[in-house]
Order: sequence, then C-alpha cells, then structure tokens
Amino acid sequence: MKNKISALVPAAVAAVMACENPEQPASFAGPTVSAQFVQFEASGTQVVTGEIGQGSIYALYRPQDWNGRLVLFAHGAVPPTIPVRLPPAVAPLRDSLVARGYGFAYSSRSETGFAVKDGVQRTRQLLGLFTSEFGPPERTYVMGNSLGGAITLMLAETNPGVFDGALPMCTIAGGTLMAADYVWGTRVLFDRFFPGVIPGDALHVPEGLDFSRDLAPAVRSALLADPARAMEMAAVDQIEIQYATFPELVTSLTGPATPLAFQVNFTADLLDRTHGRSFFDNTATLYTGSQDDAALNASVGRFVSTPDATNYLAHYYQPDGNLTLPVLTLHTTRDPLVRFAHEAVYAGIVADAGRSEMLVQRTFNRFGHCTFTLDEQLAALEDLVAWAEQGVKPSP
Repeated sequence: MKNKISALVPAAVAAVMACENPEQPASFAGPTVSAQFVQFEASGTQVVTGEIGQGSIYALYRPQDWNGRLVLFAHGAVPPTIPVRLPPAVAPLRDSLVARGYGFAYSSRSETGFAVKDGVQRTRQLLGLFTSEFGPPERTYVMGNSLGGAITLMLAETNPGVFDGALPMCTIAGGTLMAADYVWGTRVLFDRFFPGVIPGDALHVPEGLDFSRDLAPAVRSALLADPARAMEMAAVDQIEIQYATFPELVTSLTGPATPLAFQVNFTADLLDRTHGRSFFDNTATLYTGSQDDAALNASVGRFVSTPDATNYLAHYYQPDGNLTLPVLTLHTTRDPLVRFAHEAVYAGIVADAGRSEMLVQRTFNRFGHCTFTLDEQLAALEDLVAWAEQGVKPSP
C-alpha cells in the first residue's frame, strides 16, 4: 500500500524533503545522492534537486541574499493511491520564505500514506543535504502541517540541540492513538446512526474505494435526509465534532480532510504498517451524549486492538512534552480532521514534563483543517525566530 517512486524527476521540478534513522541521535552523513541538478533562478536563488534513499525526491533553496537561516518543511499525509511526488501546495510558502532570505528544504518522502517514520528520516536528512551543498546554516527551523506537524513535533522532541525552533501546524499533538480514537470512532458511530451508507466497517474497507469519488455523495445525502440524527451523532462526547452551522457539520463528514475520508483512504495503509493487526479499540468505550446511550452502547460496532499495533501508533508518535527548544503550534477551533482538543492535551503533556515555558499555542477561531492564510504562517515563523534568537516570546 506504500507507493514507491522509481523514476528520476527532471531538473525543473522544484520542492522536497529527506532524513535519517529516528532511533539514533541526529547524524547528517547522508547516503549517496542520485540525479542531482543545480539551478540558478533569475533572482539568484540556487536550487538543488535530486533523489535520495528509497526514491525520496528533495529540493534545496538558497537565496542570493541568504540570511543564514534554514527552514525544513514536512508536508501532510498523502493518500496511498497517489504516487510519490513533490508537494505542489508548498510553493507559495516556499517562495515567500526564500524571498525573505530564508533557505528552504523539503522532500516528497519515500512513501505515501501514514509515513511518520519515513517523514522523520527524510526531513531530518535535509539538513545534511543542505549543508553539503551550501554550508551549515546559522539557525535551523522545522515546520509542517497535519501529519507533517507530527513529524515536526517528533523531530523537535527527539533531536535536542539540532533545531532552533519548531512550528507544528494543525497536527495530532495529543498523539496518534488519540487521533485514531477520533477517526475510527467517528466511523463506528456513523455506521450505527447511518447503517449501510459506507461499505465495510471501521477496519475493513473494500479495495479501490476513494472517499471523495465513491462515497461522499451518499454520505451527504444521508446527512441531509436526517439532520437531527446527524447532529445527535456529532454530539456524542467521544467524538464531539465541532461546527457552527449544519453545512459545516456536513462538510466535516464529507470533505477530503475529514475523519470518514481519512478512515476510508488510510485504513488499509495503517493495517499494512501494523502487519494486519488492529490498532483501534473501543471494547471498553462507554459512549455518552446521545438521546439513548444504553441503546447506542448495545448496538455500536466493537473492535479490539493488539498491543503491537497500538505500540506502533504510540511510537509514531506519542509526544512526551520534553521540549528543549521553542515550539509554536497553530490550530483552528473547528478542525474536522484533527480535533482542537489535541492542543489542550499537549499543553498538559508539556506541563507534566515541566517545560511549559517552551510552548506557545496559537488559536484561530474558524472552521477547516489547516485553513491558515499564508500571512498567518509567515507571521508565526517570524515570531518563532524572534523567540528563539531574541528571547521575545510570542503571544498565543
């Protein structure tokens, strides 16, 4: 289920990431790079692209007036059906930062799907690649959105002394197990309230299905046919979907960056990573908040996990909060895919580790997953830099 890339990309391709073994301290003696190209843009920016490891394409940008800072960027999860490629959506952020004098590096990763392990390896490796081409940066920052935010957080917590600051955005800061409880919990509740609309079940998805193409219209029709039932489901405490209007609720269950879409598109990939073992467990979950909790708990689908599967999710990744560098997180209050509740959970984890002074959490009162403007992302990075280099702690 993990797509590999075998063909080399042409020199015109611009954008990427890379990395090394997350189990060991940071080491930047990277493996041999193949098909490397050097470009000189009209602005004087030097661009190096290439392929490394098991097909991970990368791109490195050094502006003519480089300010000595390097930003490593980790992109979000890509459905397993999409070939490995450089993430095109990164271009506006990349170009804006390069125009401000920042070096920039990112990669495709070697595989799609829930590739936290590979993402940590490939993203960390970018520092060595950039250094070998352009010399060591004076400061290095890591940032990422969604799954890339989890990669960012894991890099920040497990590589003390390597990075100067981290900017995880719209991510599963409370841990992968918390995220799985929400995504797969939403699926079992949807099946209970709207049986038969989506084929299969929480851990069994018919092969070849794409949620947006094959299922979203039927889900939308079911929700619109019974709004009261949809709102009752959304109010169950164990998922508590946040929405301001009924159309937002419908989008929360039919859009491409939503729990049902993720469950349908990524279940097989996650099971592949856990060797077919179940990572989701609701055998002891007591669902509350419906009009008839007793009936709900008696009839909802139940699934049991195995320790090795849940250990995999915890390893990739359950944050420990032991921050040694400034971390600034961004999250919207009505994020349909990654609950805003992750921020409160992570704040507690960091507090338990005694490192609250190293964390600032910035909230945006709006709907959507990773719906930050470019200016908001740039401002957050600049605030992080001022915090790391001048001691000016930003406001939430």
